[in-house]
Amino acid sequence: MIGFPAAFALTTVLKGRAREAIFLLVILPFWSNGLVRIFSWAIVLRDGGMLDRAVNAVLPFEVDIDLMYSWTAVQIGLVHSYLPYMVLTCYLTLQAIDDDLIEAARSLGASRLAVLWRLVLPLSLPGLLAGAALIFIPVVGSFMEPRILGGRNGTLYGTVIEDQFTAVYNWPLGAALSFILLAVVLVILAVAAPVLRRAG
Repeated sequence: MIGFPAAFALTTVLKGRAREAIFLLVILPFWSNGLVRIFSWAIVLRDGGMLDRAVNAVLPFEVDIDLMYSWTAVQIGLVHSYLPYMVLTCYLTLQAIDDDLIEAARSLGASRLAVLWRLVLPLSLPGLLAGAALIFIPVVGSFMEPRILGGRNGTLYGTVIEDQFTAVYNWPLGAALSFILLAVVLVILAVAAPVLRRAG
């Protein structure tokens, strides 16, 4: 929902310095360690953090913004960590679409929405599917973002597996859950592979 429109804007709307600046912001998370990014969000989202101070500096009344240890904080951390993968895969696919096809569709009377829906979207489907698969695999097993930003409210499959190995010391159950996760990922990749080949 965010990655494709952002990649589309990078490809068609933005030009020159503006495109370079936005592209730099997209790839900026790759320049820092994942743990550093998550702790940075903890500083921003906690009670009395940067977001809380910024909002209270603007508003005439005081608002208590404490998003730490909530599902919202986990979502923010996951989106910030993995959104660039989707933007980059969609951007590369959109860049590969020949501009002559779009110009031909426009000259034949197709509206912008029709060009997007019937030409650009089907041609960019391999990038969308590849980006979705690329993101799904690490997100479904992620444990740093839910553990640090979510606390007790950030219990996901990855944190359950981590608890079995580090807290409960129930290694057989942790291994079984890890194998189930691996099987699910392999099934999803097996289902997505023919779709990607057909789209290609």
